[in-house]
Amino acid sequence: MPREVSFAERKPAREVLQLGAADARVVPWKNGRGTTTELALWPPDARFEHGEFDWRLSLAPVDEPGPFSSFPGVERILTVTQGAGLVLVHGADAPRARLRRLEPYRFSGDWSTSAELPYGPITDFNVLFRPERVRAEVQALALGARRTRETLRTPHAFLHVLAGKLVARATGEEEPFELAAGASLWLRGLAGGEELALEGRTKECELVIVGVASAGG
Repeated sequence: MPREVSFAERKPAREVLQLGAADARVVPWKNGRGTTTELALWPPDARFEHGEFDWRLSLAPVDEPGPFSSFPGVERILTVTQGAGLVLVHGADAPRARLRRLEPYRFSGDWSTSAELPYGPITDFNVLFRPERVRAEVQALALGARRTRETLRTPHAFLHVLAGKLVARATGEEEPFELAAGASLWLRGLAGGEELALEGRTKECELVIVGVASAGG
């Protein structure tokens, strides 16, 4: 069972981590039907396999239709990052949901959920979190060769590059970060109100940004 330690007790000092493929961990699906690439897990000493997490970020291919793993007491936000989309069937728990690419979709891990792939295999970006402890938000951007500024309002902000290349400049950091597809930037211990300036270097540049805060914050 997850340890009953408050989010505030886990709050880190401010730091910015640039992560690559070597920092990720491949984990089997809970139901054994595939694997997930785990990009981030909190708290730092948690083990997903033991259910000891407040939140997790991951990427997973879905190559064939079938049931999703059950996560009682956990909320999920799923974003299709590759492929034309999929359909999630929730049985009696909720209506069927057709998910388009780069459109985050939130649902309960308690629901009976299975995937249909009318357009072929997909890859998705997953956020799992315990709503009694934390709240999470996901934004997917088709940035292209443009510039934008994002205000960071949560203690944790996580950027993952899905395609192309970009340059990210974070408030308080002297040097910019150059990120290519598959790379991530994890900003921890933010006070709120910091900004992230993004400059897409390729026309195919796409990314997701996740914000995580305490449930009461």
